[in-house]
Amino acid sequence: MKILFLCTAHNSLSQRLNTVLATSHEVTVEYAISDEIMISAATLAQPDLIICPFLTTLVPRQLYEFWLTIIIHPGPPGDAGPSALDWVLMGDDGSIDNPRELLQTLDHGPAQPGRTHWGVTVLQAIEKFDAGPVWAFEQFPIDIDGVGVTKSEMYRGPITRAAVTATLRAISRIEDAALTTAHDYAGAMKSYDGCGLAIHHMTYSAYLKPRPDFGRLSVTEQLPFQGGRLHHRPLLKAADRDFDVIRHTAVQISRRIRSADSQPGVLSGAFGYPLYVYGGLVDEGIGRCHQTPIDICETRILATRDSAVCIATCDGKAVWITHIRRPKTKTDKALHPKVPATLGLMQLGILQAERVHQLHAPLFSQWMRSSMPTFQEVWIDLTLDANANKTAYLYFNFYNGAMSGEQCSHLIDAMNHILEQHTPDNPLRAVVLMGGSYFSNGIALNVIEASDDPAGESWMNINRINDVVSILLHDFPQRNILTVAAVRGNAAAGGVALAAACDFVIAGSDVVLNPAYRAVGLHGSEYHTLSYSGRCGSSGASLLTRSMTPMSPLQAQAMGLVDFVFPSGPDLDESVRFHVVMLTSNLDVRRGHWKSNVDLSPASLARTRAQELSEMSKDFWSARSVRYHSRRHDFVRKVKPEQTPLRFATHRRLVHGAQYDEEELDSFDDVGYYEALTRRRAAHILRDERRKELGSLVAKWAESTDVMARAHRRGSVALQSEKATAHVALPGIERKTETVFSCYYQPVEAPLTPPESPFRERQTAVLST
Repeated sequence: MKILFLCTAHNSLSQRLNTVLATSHEVTVEYAISDEIMISAATLAQPDLIICPFLTTLVPRQLYEFWLTIIIHPGPPGDAGPSALDWVLMGDDGSIDNPRELLQTLDHGPAQPGRTHWGVTVLQAIEKFDAGPVWAFEQFPIDIDGVGVTKSEMYRGPITRAAVTATLRAISRIEDAALTTAHDYAGAMKSYDGCGLAIHHMTYSAYLKPRPDFGRLSVTEQLPFQGGRLHHRPLLKAADRDFDVIRHTAVQISRRIRSADSQPGVLSGAFGYPLYVYGGLVDEGIGRCHQTPIDICETRILATRDSAVCIATCDGKAVWITHIRRPKTKTDKALHPKVPATLGLMQLGILQAERVHQLHAPLFSQWMRSSMPTFQEVWIDLTLDANANKTAYLYFNFYNGAMSGEQCSHLIDAMNHILEQHTPDNPLRAVVLMGGSYFSNGIALNVIEASDDPAGESWMNINRINDVVSILLHDFPQRNILTVAAVRGNAAAGGVALAAACDFVIAGSDVVLNPAYRAVGLHGSEYHTLSYSGRCGSSGASLLTRSMTPMSPLQAQAMGLVDFVFPSGPDLDESVRFHVVMLTSNLDVRRGHWKSNVDLSPASLARTRAQELSEMSKDFWSARSVRYHSRRHDFVRKVKPEQTPLRFATHRRLVHGAQYDEEELDSFDDVGYYEALTRRRAAHILRDERRKELGSLVAKWAESTDVMARAHRRGSVALQSEKATAHVALPGIERKTETVFSCYYQPVEAPLTPPESPFRERQTAVLST
């Protein structure tokens, strides 16, 4: 079957579904940039089925009336609206019909338990949003106050798993429905022999109808929805979730923040200035710390830890804010980066470095998992199996899987602590990298983008993550400690290379792997030139870094990148630990099989690191750096793409002579190409400046006579239009940007710095002059 994906963004759900369907179907992807582009994509692809895994706009009528088009909605049948998960995590249990009344109740009433179940619906696109006939739905239990239950984690986990299950069943039901109307189908096939297959077959498919019970009973358990009444809810804006530390409890504030992760965040004035805030972890024991808190307006900051800040709540508990984002103002061309809370507050002058240090609240035990709910990014679980083999399970739950230089240092400290547990009398048999909700996505692009020196910050970050991988390739093997990566969440770029450096890689069946760095304009490091070639051979290593398409664990296993794949879900951790016991119990298992294919001597490691970093330095500072800095800017600031990459939109290959994406060409790596491009851009800019100067002279001359002045005024509109066209056409000129999630991020009227900031007085003085 030929399937066309229409997506606002090719996100974790659409990528996972793509890897599943591509095993038996032909899948192509188009970004839903406009109605015209979606229509042209369908015209070119001529699909048998259109699937919209993540779409924030309506499907054009020309599509759903002609092609069978199904929508994946992250809610059960009867739920509708663009903020399905947001409302659920805010505490909506379905008992109140009116959304305004519901917001008032959530704002002023006590926190209720919320729903016990949620689901995913696969429905047919019609004119009304989320209201078409249902082809399948799946449901699952939820605890909205469970540890780590955020919108993004729920979306990547149970929502994605349910979506895959429901979509596969929906496709099967669509195929069955076509077979039950065999005479119509035969007529469509007959017209194919007369060169009319596509039109007749597609027109017929658009009018297939599902059975009524498809929308009543879930796919797996064949039960009605168990989570309460359902409604059409409107967009839940960032400001709708704002909290008041004077009257909202820790649970209420936590729900509001977690319901907005990772888009758009809660727009709150808790720090005296409108900021989007993220995190929302409840802390029940921070009051026992002895730091002197500081007050900002009505907010009391009790503590800091690992770049997060902890604020007091009215019920004697506290909530950790891990990240913030400055709101976009009318003068901003794009969104600001999302940064660790202490970094962002210091940049705004709300906190000073010495106060951050004074407020530092260490954990009772630095490396053990805290027995009470709190914010903890890294912890170690040391275990002894029945054979007295000691194993260290290293957890690192970094926000969105990004590893900044400071977080890499934290991880290195944990690794050094693990090495200290290894003695001749009490040896350590294995260390297992467990990651977190993401395994790892490599360097922290948001922190880099927010830096005053992005190139320097990038260099520091890549060197520090290389230090982490160096310990895996040298320090642990030197002591005969087996290294295992348990990839339980999605991984990308340097995160995949981090896992590949281990002796063995275990992956959950539902994770998505994106090994390539090129999409963000980087050569990559983390010793991947050794591990990828050792595991997959030279041709396989080239495919990993050049293909830039998501991979399933089974695909990765077939190439040698992954060694073992176990079913994802609640039993994955137990499966990982059981298999590690099997590995450590076999004395013949000393290192990964792939290591016999490469030289891992200290000299080879040093040479590989130098070679990789020489390429990375070109990415940061040479003329080639434009590819990295521009792509990082667009990724971090959520700039809406101008077109779909051809590696996804395979239906557009060869259209208008376009065969390859820029990143797929050898010239993408050629510094000389970018030097020549820079010269051409400089010439275009110089020519534009000369045109402006000449235009200014002509305008002054024209104004010297009334006749010429009138002629100039008559031509002003045409002149402005010509300039606008030239502005778009000239390379190197800054383009107008539009945010992907523009429905969330409306400009905020606010001063550039908060009232409490020491820079406020200076700014006021400057503005007054």
